[in-house]
Amino acid sequence: MSLAHLELQTAEIGKINEAIINCVASQDIDRAIGLAIERQKALSEIVQLAKNNEHKLATLAEETLSSISEEQLVLKSHASKKRNDYLVRKSAIKAYLAPIAA
Repeated sequence: MSLAHLELQTAEIGKINEAIINCVASQDIDRAIGLAIERQKALSEIVQLAKNNEHKLATLAEETLSSISEEQLVLKSHASKKRNDYLVRKSAIKAYLAPIAA
């Protein structure tokens, strides 16, 4: 495998990582899952083809782990926001129903 081909594959992984983060941020989970499967296949192919280039593999692993961490942070942020929205609605309903129950 040539170094140019490896660079091209690495750039493609970067694009997939960005697309996954955008899908997670927009809550398009089905597309994010499809892209994650595509990323896994591409990473597997790169690892098989670039066994002799440990430095490039280490760099790619760091970038991918960083992207996955960012995806997790975005998901946690959305989950926290949804939880806060639920609690606000619950409090509003309680406040609305309190005078009726009294």
